[in-house]
Amino acid sequence: MPSAKHPYFAARIGLATIHCKERAIAAPFRRVLGAEIVVAAGDTDQFGTFSGEIARPDALIETCLMKAELAFGSLDVDCALASEGSYGPIDRVPLVPGGVEIMAFVDRRRGIRLVETLATHRTNWRLFRFKAGDPTLRSTVAALGFPEFGLFVISSTDPSRPVKDLSTLDDVVAAVDSEAGRSQDGEAIVIADMRAHRNPTRMRVLRALGWKLAKRLERLCSKCGAPGFGAVGNRRGLPCEACGQPTDWVAFEIDGCSVCGHAEARPRRDRRAAAPQSWCPSCRAR
Repeated sequence: MPSAKHPYFAARIGLATIHCKERAIAAPFRRVLGAEIVVAAGDTDQFGTFSGEIARPDALIETCLMKAELAFGSLDVDCALASEGSYGPIDRVPLVPGGVEIMAFVDRRRGIRLVETLATHRTNWRLFRFKAGDPTLRSTVAALGFPEFGLFVISSTDPSRPVKDLSTLDDVVAAVDSEAGRSQDGEAIVIADMRAHRNPTRMRVLRALGWKLAKRLERLCSKCGAPGFGAVGNRRGLPCEACGQPTDWVAFEIDGCSVCGHAEARPRRDRRAAAPQSWCPSCRAR
């Protein structure tokens, strides 16, 4: 049960979204903090779209913080949050898709700006190319989870006019034929719609990240009492199990406060006290 003494108990927190992310985020903030999530007015697509016609104005974290600030323009609140996601092939495993979710929280009265991240392999992100009349289109689209999971259809040479919010297979076929017809190479791109309200798997990832951020905000700094005391870094140098010399393994983790700068070291989560000898540069050099 949330504590009535917590700074965010009964607080109204603005959420910048046009894609129903409150369905994922409201419950964690209510159950952990006793806070109410209020959806802010404003077009968050100005900060970039998954369909590609609008690029992000900055890097992922900076864009997410800008999006959170948008909530202050339409709501009388001191706190706001937003999320931003990126999905696609993994660099080192290009045939396996993955993603990362960012969630930013801003408390302008206390001067708190926090960002939590969550990497995931839980995604239906896929990208396919089709020519008009391709007989495999319907089965491929069904395998993406359509229509429960949305998708975009985009001309392979002109991404400025993506076709969104399709509801039937016939609509998809018509969109592919149309976009392939106006493409210079005769192909249309079909890509999974990663907008939260059209993607149940992404909505579950956002819910998990909402819990992570709410639990972070639940912790108060032991020095100044500000919410959000949590992980800010680590220190490497875990000693080798054989010779005791420092290695590149993490020795301990550091929690800190974004307001007063107070920091505390804590042991590794796995409580490991030594690194394997095979990872020790001193032992390998012998």
